[in-house]
Amino acid sequence: MRKQIIAPDRVMLLLSLVPYLREHGPTPVSDLAAAFNAPPELLRTLVRFLGTAGVPGETLSYQHEDLFDIDWDAFEQHDVVSLTHTVGVDEAPRFAPVETAALIAGLQSLAPLLPPDDAETATRLAAKLGGALGAVERRSLSVTAEPEDGRVSVVVAAIDAGRVLAFDYRDSSGAVTARRVEPIVLTQESGAWYLRAFCLSRGAERTFRVDRMRRPRELRDAVAARDAAEPERPVMTEIVALVSERALSKLAGFAPEVLETEGGRLRVRVEAWHPGTAVRLVQQLPGEIVVERPPGAREAVREWAERALSAYGD
Repeated sequence: MRKQIIAPDRVMLLLSLVPYLREHGPTPVSDLAAAFNAPPELLRTLVRFLGTAGVPGETLSYQHEDLFDIDWDAFEQHDVVSLTHTVGVDEAPRFAPVETAALIAGLQSLAPLLPPDDAETATRLAAKLGGALGAVERRSLSVTAEPEDGRVSVVVAAIDAGRVLAFDYRDSSGAVTARRVEPIVLTQESGAWYLRAFCLSRGAERTFRVDRMRRPRELRDAVAARDAAEPERPVMTEIVALVSERALSKLAGFAPEVLETEGGRLRVRVEAWHPGTAVRLVQQLPGEIVVERPPGAREAVREWAERALSAYGD
């Protein structure tokens, strides 16, 4: 018997239902189940909940026009979901100051990666948002982009050109080695840039922190053709891990199912939308959990730990 999906995943699914239904119109529950790869009964439960949700009006109490409305006859008799009234989604978005500041920071971070015209547009938009934020707070706000790291543009150029990248790399222990890599993707996390690449020097994929690179340069060698990995899909994944009985209560929010006891520890199963949920489990129980399967979950934890370790060693 399938357990209930954990609360955070229910929220994400519920938030996705409204725009999907607005775009596709009346939709059978079976089609929604296929589109979101979710159990039909769970979707029916969320639809019933949606019929009681809304945005309170000026009286701060819910009136009929403040709630989502559903064609209940179509739903109950034909298992078809049709929104007949929506609330809150037709209004222009209004951001809190902290949300506006986050948008500004994001635009400034993206600007160095964009073509000149797009970068200029992003900079103007950041300045405009900064002016609006300053007006709200009744004080001037200066919007200044962070100094551009030239290494980022070199990495981006190599990815775009499909060329091998060479650089000297200082690892977390301080050792410096020469690397030749085939760049795959550039990401940003916690204010730092990370390059995922196939390291020709090691014969395997590695993650490199860009600010630890020295003299990055694009070579003339083209990136070798490799089998493209299938894009990850948000499918239901069962994560199996070992935890101590004492620590089990800390995983209550993930609705763990105890499978068996082994050597004084419990083997549990957690249902999640993505193997990356394993990282959240490790963050919840640092040093007290061992993720056993699936392989994708173990790899997600390994990559997360590798990125975290690369931030130390100075």
